[in-house]
Amino acid sequence: MTEALSFAEREQRKRTIISYAVAIGLYALLFGAGLLFDFLRPPIMDLSNKTLIVNIQGPVVNDTGKGSPVEKKDTVATERPAPPPSPAPKPQAQTAAKTAPATPSPAPQAEAVPVPVTPAVQQPVEPWTPGERGPGSRVSSSESSVLSPGEGQVPWGTGQAIKIMKAEKGNTVETTLGGSSETVGQSLYVPIYLGMPLPSSVSADLFNAIPDEIIPPHTVITSADARKRAFLNYYVKNGNEYVLKNPAPLDVREKLWEMLEDAGYNAELADYKAGRSLSPVVIGFSITKDRQLRGVELLQSSGDPDIDAAVLYGFKRASFWNKSGDTIQGRFVYRF
Repeated sequence: MTEALSFAEREQRKRTIISYAVAIGLYALLFGAGLLFDFLRPPIMDLSNKTLIVNIQGPVVNDTGKGSPVEKKDTVATERPAPPPSPAPKPQAQTAAKTAPATPSPAPQAEAVPVPVTPAVQQPVEPWTPGERGPGSRVSSSESSVLSPGEGQVPWGTGQAIKIMKAEKGNTVETTLGGSSETVGQSLYVPIYLGMPLPSSVSADLFNAIPDEIIPPHTVITSADARKRAFLNYYVKNGNEYVLKNPAPLDVREKLWEMLEDAGYNAELADYKAGRSLSPVVIGFSITKDRQLRGVELLQSSGDPDIDAAVLYGFKRASFWNKSGDTIQGRFVYRF
């Protein structure tokens, strides 16, 4: 026979059984809640391998390609009021009208076409985005506008345009791009002055001061003697100075200018602009949607063809980026 349990042991067993029952009940309740939530939860759509097309309304842009804003309106034909009755014609006029052949009346569509307004008369209302320059365009002022044949004065640098300003060796550079700063910009600029005409003569002290060409901190890539020999390809000694004997090609001038500056020559007081009144060099260009520089054209000369060629050479070595998806027009101004 089993030994009878005491009162305390019976109570302990009762509490244990109740605890197990409560725990099992809680687990069953949680399991049932999980099943109910899974049943009521909406299915999740897997779009990882599907293509979604979202149509977003974009801004209305100028599609004329001339840089002038066009306000797009619905061309709804409106009826014209009937003209007032004319006075009775003379008999001779009636006879002539009867004998003359009847001329066809103009088509209603021709009357409904609005008369175009030239950009020279109507000022831009919407922000202006420059388009393609027409052939033969010329700058009438280095500050305000470009004259496009058949289009009148097309404004530069107004509305949606950015300007990039630089200064080098006493000269200033201004690049205007027809777009916002988020869509177009310049990624590489090569100093223009490195292609300018070289000094007609330099002192012997300056020549002797030409140092080694060094990459910081102390790496010599070209010795001073080698640089001087290259310099003498274009200069010859004449007394206490070295005189330019052969015009240096554009692609050689950069190295010679670097030698002169390393020796202490002040490029801000260079011979090519000393005592001269040079006009700003103005260049028109376009940047295609694949970042190609196209349509580079000299719009205004400095008055010196050699300087014009140097500015064009240096400008073409620059590069731009364009995220607008369209061709962007630009203007480059180099002032002395």
